[in-house]
Amino acid sequence: MDWIIDELMPAYDFRTRYTRRIAAEPARVWAAMQEITFDELPATRLLMALRTAGRARLAGTVADGLSMPALGRREGSEAVLGRVAKYWRPRPVAGPDRTRTPDGFAAFAEPGWAKGLLGFQLSPLPGGHTLLAAETRVQATDAVTRRLFAGYWLVIRAGGAGFIRHEMLRAIARHAEATRPAGTPAAGGGASAA
Repeated sequence: MDWIIDELMPAYDFRTRYTRRIAAEPARVWAAMQEITFDELPATRLLMALRTAGRARLAGTVADGLSMPALGRREGSEAVLGRVAKYWRPRPVAGPDRTRTPDGFAAFAEPGWAKGLLGFQLSPLPGGHTLLAAETRVQATDAVTRRLFAGYWLVIRAGGAGFIRHEMLRAIARHAEATRPAGTPAAGGGASAA
């Protein structure tokens, strides 16, 4: 399948990918992605409060509460959020408004910025199961910014960014599997990272 995230950022400097096999069909997993709330993500709320020195007020559904604009969506199979920013600053600086559209984001190359994407991809598996992936990609617009972002990346990777992705995948799986048809076995959990 051609993924939107590959169209928006085929080359990147930093990447993580976490996956989880879910015992539910893609349509149910997609619906579950829209249903989870920040109340179900206590570690995420804590880590974001620390990151923002208490400025972040995470409430409601995660789908509505993420601060990144939607840059691509293929109903039932992929959602991609993205933002150009100076993430490494204590209070990240958002990029120009023109970067809030898919074309503006993809074309942006002004030095001094990092382009970040968060994508969720759903792939059907045999037996009515789904492989859900959460992928983060970042591309710096110049070498100096790449070095600045590398330090920030090291801190957030050590500080729980992967844990946030795992917690989100677990919550989505819990919702999707709670409504699976009778007699369908659970996926056995398990997530992997790349």
